[in-house]
Amino acid sequence: MKDNKQGAIRLTRREAINIGLGTLLGTAVATGTRAAEGDSTGRKRLAISFWIWALWDTGPNRIVNDFEVRVAEAVERGFNCFRIEGGAGITHDAEGRPRGELEFHPVLPGHDLLTRGQQHMTGGRVDLLKRLVELCTVAKRYNVKLILSSWYYLHTFWFTDKNVTAELLGLPLEKRFTYFARGLDRILEVLEQRGLADTIATAEIFNEVTGYYHGKSVDHEEALDFLQTRHLDIRFSLDTNSFDTSRIPRNAQVWTYHSYYLWPIYGLLEQDLISGDKDLNDPAAYAPIRRFLRRDLVPFQTIVDSRAGRPPIARDWYRRIWLYRNLDPNAMPELERLLQEDLERRIDEFKERAINDVKRLVRTRDEVLPGIPLILGEGASYCADHRLRWEERSDAYWEVVEHAARAYREHGLVGAVPRTNSGPEDPVWHEYPERLQRANAVFLGEKP
Repeated sequence: MKDNKQGAIRLTRREAINIGLGTLLGTAVATGTRAAEGDSTGRKRLAISFWIWALWDTGPNRIVNDFEVRVAEAVERGFNCFRIEGGAGITHDAEGRPRGELEFHPVLPGHDLLTRGQQHMTGGRVDLLKRLVELCTVAKRYNVKLILSSWYYLHTFWFTDKNVTAELLGLPLEKRFTYFARGLDRILEVLEQRGLADTIATAEIFNEVTGYYHGKSVDHEEALDFLQTRHLDIRFSLDTNSFDTSRIPRNAQVWTYHSYYLWPIYGLLEQDLISGDKDLNDPAAYAPIRRFLRRDLVPFQTIVDSRAGRPPIARDWYRRIWLYRNLDPNAMPELERLLQEDLERRIDEFKERAINDVKRLVRTRDEVLPGIPLILGEGASYCADHRLRWEERSDAYWEVVEHAARAYREHGLVGAVPRTNSGPEDPVWHEYPERLQRANAVFLGEKP
């Protein structure tokens, strides 16, 4: 294992910002420029749109079928970077052969299309590698960058065909970092051969690294060493949703962090029904929110049974999908009013949560990985019902989002999402594009 901390030089925040921007964006930052202004060549920070399933969303009437249209729309909304599931481990087999077109499936057929981000994941056939090349080709024309990641052991296995799923879920923990690093290497080789590798701002082996799903930090470090040796012009990231320093590989070149500072607002509805262990077949469990639910409830076991014969997903996701599957549309106006009022009462609390998270991120980075660039890869709120539109309408909600974006800029982050649900499948994309434009402009320093 490498020990990059020995002899490390302590940097000021300004020095770390300058080195980080120059390293990640491939250009030097002029000494003395303000952090918010980007670099000396006019390159901006990364205003990131979360396109997690963009490669899958293809075919007639699919929302991201036409990359030319969607990339152009992204630029109009102030984005210059996408963070996506890149297909590592899926696009090639263990011997490095492209798998070609594969079949993908709905997660919980008949029940899973109401949570944000999932509403277009209806299954079908797709060649992920071909789609990635197409996206990078269009992105390069628009000077848009990509961040590649893998959600395989968290979410992506939900969709994959049974043969790929059996192969990848069958990998022992100690082999997962290596296998997926080699899969990422093969993808990057294809992009390099086509002159598209410069579209990659950074790449992660896994999203939200944990020992439970992915293996030990020493395996992570060895996998990063392999990639860094093979691809000298690409920066490789650590991605986490916690500050657990025992999970941090000391050779990470970028740290991508997730801060869901606004998600607790949904505690008003979700209570302890998702993360807890209450029996959802017992009416007493959901009695406090019964007025928001359908009269003809879809039983919890029906949700679970819809995935029969396939590897189970995490139990909290069955519970989340059960809850939003059973929301009564007629009760949504009252629920939206209560959520809005609760946010307005607690707005300072949520602003403080965002600030405290970014301060802790910078402090932890300075202690463990001094000088490396920081990115906010997911944030604000996510995974509620896309039929609830109070977020899009709420001035208070976007006041908090802009407050967070300003904090990310002031603390020197080189990239940030305005919020996770910021892609073309989300209602905000078409209904309130100006909300996204303004949040991105605040982060990029184009607005105060």
